[in-house]
Amino acid sequence: MKKVLIVLALAAAASFALDNVRVEGLPGTGTDDLLQYDDGTPHWIYGGVAYVGCWFDITDFMPGASSFECDWTEWWFYHHSSLPWDTDQISLELWNGDVAMPVSQLAADDATALHFAPVIINYSTPVTCEADFWMVSNTTMYSSTGYPSALYDEFSNFTGEVHTFGSQDWILWDPFIPVSEDIDVFFRAEGSLALESESWGAIKGLYR
Repeated sequence: MKKVLIVLALAAAASFALDNVRVEGLPGTGTDDLLQYDDGTPHWIYGGVAYVGCWFDITDFMPGASSFECDWTEWWFYHHSSLPWDTDQISLELWNGDVAMPVSQLAADDATALHFAPVIINYSTPVTCEADFWMVSNTTMYSSTGYPSALYDEFSNFTGEVHTFGSQDWILWDPFIPVSEDIDVFFRAEGSLALESESWGAIKGLYR
C-alpha cells in the first residue's frame, strides 16, 4: 500500500510537487442529511488497496435510529502522478454489516472515478440500510493494482472510533492509522434516518 501526503492550500496552486500536493478544501460538508465521518479537509491519498470501506453506525448521527434510507452516495478520489491509476473504473457498493466487516450486499454500481471531484451514485429507489452499514470501493473488478486511489482526511473523527478500513482479501479489514491516529475516507451517504418505535414514544412523551 502506497501513500501520499496532501497539504491543504491557503491559496490556489498552479503546480504540484511530487509528494506535497496543494489542494482546495471540499464543498458541501456538514449538511443535516449527509452522513459523513471525514472532516472536509483532504490530507492523504492511498494506492494499492483492493477494498476501501467506511463503516457507518447511524446512531452516531441520531441516537435511537434503527435504519437509514439511502438516496445517494458521494465518493471522492485523487489521481496523483506518483500513484498512477491503471484504470478509472471502479465498483461502488453498499453493504450491511457491523464494524467487523461488510456482510450482505445492498447495491453495486460501476462508475468512473473522477480526480478530486465527487462521484455521485443516485439510487432509483432508496436503499434501506440497517443501523450498521458500509460504503465500499471495490477496485478488484477492473484494477490489478488497487486503483483508483481514494481521498482521506488527517485526524480522528468526532466519534473517537475507527470508521475507515482497508482490505486486500475481503477477510481481514485493517483500520487506516497512517501515523498516530485514524483517518477517514471521503465517502458520504445522503438519505433519511428512521427512529425505533420506542424512541418515538419517548420523544412524544416529552411533549405531553
